[in-house]
Order: sequence, then C-alpha cells, then structure tokens
Amino acid sequence: MRGFGPRALTPRDGWNWLIQAWQLLRRRPWLFVTVALFAPTGSALLLALPVWEWWLPLAGGWVTLIATMFCYGLPLSLTVTLACGLARAVNRKRQPSSSQLFNRTALKALSKTALFLFLLLLQGYLLAYWAQDQLLTVDAASSGSPTPPSATFSIAGTILATQLSVLGGLLLVLQIVLGLFTVPLQLFRELPLSVCWRCSALAMQLNPWLFLVLGLGGLALLALPFYPVFSVIAQVLALPLSAYLGVLLYVAWNDVFQGGVEEAEILEAQEQWRASVSGGSVSR
Repeated sequence: MRGFGPRALTPRDGWNWLIQAWQLLRRRPWLFVTVALFAPTGSALLLALPVWEWWLPLAGGWVTLIATMFCYGLPLSLTVTLACGLARAVNRKRQPSSSQLFNRTALKALSKTALFLFLLLLQGYLLAYWAQDQLLTVDAASSGSPTPPSATFSIAGTILATQLSVLGGLLLVLQIVLGLFTVPLQLFRELPLSVCWRCSALAMQLNPWLFLVLGLGGLALLALPFYPVFSVIAQVLALPLSAYLGVLLYVAWNDVFQGGVEEAEILEAQEQWRASVSGGSVSR
C-alpha cells in the first residue's frame, strides 16, 4: 500500500499535530490513561526484582547503566509504541480499538517496534555515558586524582522524574539518527528497517524545523527533573507525556506520509466514486 509522502510541511502544521493528538486522546481517555500508567508501573515492577540486589553490587558502572535503562527504557518504549498503535486504531472508528490492535499480527508488530525503539534508546545512552566517562577520566588525569564515573547518568530521584528524563533522551536520539518516523513506519508499514530509516531521514530533511523542536524539547525534558524548582512540574508531565508522544508520532506520520487521510478512508472514497460512476452509466 502506498501513501502520499513524505512531503514538506511548516511549523504551523506541527502546531496542528499537537491539537490533533490531544483530540485523539480525548476520544478514548480511559484507554490512553491505562497505557500511560504502563510505563511507571512496569518500571516499578522491574526495579523491584531481587536480581538487581544480588547482581548490581558486583557489576561495574556500564552494567548498572544497562540494567537501569532496561528497567526504565523498556516500559517507556512499549508505552510509546502501544500509544502510537492505539492512536491509529482510535482514528479509524470502524471497529473497537482493542479488536484492531490486540491480535497476533498487531502484537508481533508492536513487540518488534518497541524492541527496536528500546535498542535505539539504549545505544544513545551508552554513547552519552561513554562520552561522560571519557571526560571524567581526562579531568581526573589532569587533576591527578582518579575519580570513577558516576553510574547514575540522567537518573533522577523518582520513577516519574527519571522517565521524563529518559523520554527527553529518546527525543534527542530520534533527532540524531533522523529516526522520528521509523516507529510508525515500522509499526504500520512493516517494511524492512533500512527502508523505514531512509524514508524517515528523507521526511526529516524535508522538514528541517523538526530538528529544532526535537532538540529543544529533548533537552528540556532531559534537564527538567534535575532542577528542584521544576520538580513538581516534572512529576505532573511525566505520566501523560509518554502516551501523548506515541499519539503525536502517529499524527505526524499520517500527515507527512499520507496527507492526513487513512488508507481505509481513501479506499472507501474510491469505491463510492466507482459506484456512483457505474450507477450513472447504467441510468444513462
């Protein structure tokens, strides 16, 4: 199946994406609230596993970072991907959202896309942690006092604050690798990953204003939990933003690649047009 995109849009269209995503959230608020709760609940359950108390004290900073990103990044990736899929199911209006999404084919696509998003996030954090490690090593060598790097890179004091920080890191990673649209492309098109990446890179090159939005938004979310003055705001924003980002990814993809029209609606309009043409010829 083919779409209309990618195509170049304006920042005003990006503002419309924010409004459309909010409107989709309001159609099934209880559904998206449940999805939003999945991220902190999943992180809390993973952090409560006793394996971390047995293993992490014996492990180094790198292993600790990987385990921490697993506890926070995996539930967050699943939440964003699930919200993206639910947004399309809600927008179609034909069947109940659950029947469109919770089937074997859809769950396979969700799992595959969420795993890809998590691995992308993990690689970004490992690269940033490596850079931090090198800077601290150089600083310690110049001062003559060896200082081990911190193993709590971008980890705040609470689960919600940390998830907000990780969400900001995710936006920065998607900006750096030109991968903003890889999630909806992989989820809805199920094309090879290389094809999804090329299409996403082309779409972002056609819309360079997305780099500024992702960069500033990612840096703000990454740094917000670490300022005591904004701690309350960080706690409030952390819960809905992961689900909202998933819905926003769908809205942006639908506008850039499909002209804001679902293929089911296109096919239905074509069938109606053909029926009207055939009916007109018979009457004549």
